[in-house]
Amino acid sequence: MDIDSITAEVAVAVGLAEGESGVRDVLVAVARHEPVPTSQIARLAELPVPIVAAVCNELRKRGVIDKTRPVRLTAMARQTLEAGQPHTDAGCSCCGGLGLRIPDQLEGLTAELEAVAAGAPQARMELDQTHCTVPTKIRRVLKLHEAGALAGRRIVLLGDDDLIAVAIARFARLTGTSVGRLTVIDSDPAVLSWIGEQTAGADVLLVEHDLREPLPAGLAGAFDVACTDPPYTVPGAELFLSRAVSALEPRPGLHVFFSFGARRPAEMLATQRLIAGLGLVVRSMTPGFNSYVGAGILAGTSHLYHLRTSAETAPLIGTGYQGPLYTADARAEQNRPYRCAACGAVYLVGRAGPGEQAPAWEQIKDLQAAGCPACGAATFRPMPRRQR
Repeated sequence: MDIDSITAEVAVAVGLAEGESGVRDVLVAVARHEPVPTSQIARLAELPVPIVAAVCNELRKRGVIDKTRPVRLTAMARQTLEAGQPHTDAGCSCCGGLGLRIPDQLEGLTAELEAVAAGAPQARMELDQTHCTVPTKIRRVLKLHEAGALAGRRIVLLGDDDLIAVAIARFARLTGTSVGRLTVIDSDPAVLSWIGEQTAGADVLLVEHDLREPLPAGLAGAFDVACTDPPYTVPGAELFLSRAVSALEPRPGLHVFFSFGARRPAEMLATQRLIAGLGLVVRSMTPGFNSYVGAGILAGTSHLYHLRTSAETAPLIGTGYQGPLYTADARAEQNRPYRCAACGAVYLVGRAGPGEQAPAWEQIKDLQAAGCPACGAATFRPMPRRQR
């Protein structure tokens, strides 16, 4: 079995931006964790779930992936991949590679936050809201604590549908930690109302504000620590990080905690460039640190970046912003073609831009439900996006 030739063929068939390396990442994830669900492969390979599914289907055609579920290699592929490559598991069995574990004494906090999360406002998809899990909430607070970015610090949360303010307030009460100042800025009044109810008695300032507009004067340059989990688009990252920088006192060494999911290579490169362009220094980046409820296409995870300010730190966006921000905005500018797995017909899925005719299907699930107009099949392979 010629794995090199197969990976090259699959990369072309799927139109994978990561090329052959992306296919090999999928193979490594399967070989080390089989049998393994597609969602877990997506997390390990840092690829969207639909792309991983398409890669696995192409590998099945070529006898590399078995036809059974969850995903596993065929005997021949396993033998080929194991030749000269014995697997040694060097991952931390205690923390799962995240660098933090939740101490036993925080079991009570876990129970409290589970109850808080159960009553939280429903996530608003149009705002790219996807609630993180309770263990993620606690790990984020522990990350601040371990970095010296909690006790005595002035902290601002730029968007907080994850309810990290509640986790910080409850952690501070439980451990006796004194937070200098805790402020939440969010455009969703329901989120702010719920945070207010759950932090009653704590010193938490809630500000309803659309971050498309510059920060109110009283909040600019007023903090030591900024945390944000922005819309998962490069423009969203640029805007929210710019507002985070604007919120911090203008001096080196201050903290930014930035959650952002794995994107395609060009988008990740653009994100890294804007971090450098903001004058921020990467102190650490923990892959898969954040887990979310119901974020299937993103494999339910994102990375956590710990950034520090420098003498050159300055916002890239200092005025009002009117451009695309959320995932839906990006989809309107960049639709995706899908190829029918049965007959090869290609269909465009997405939304129309100004003055354009809308595709017949806004989401892939709509095309799947309708079936291929040419042959009636319901399986489609994603192709590279068409830029407008």
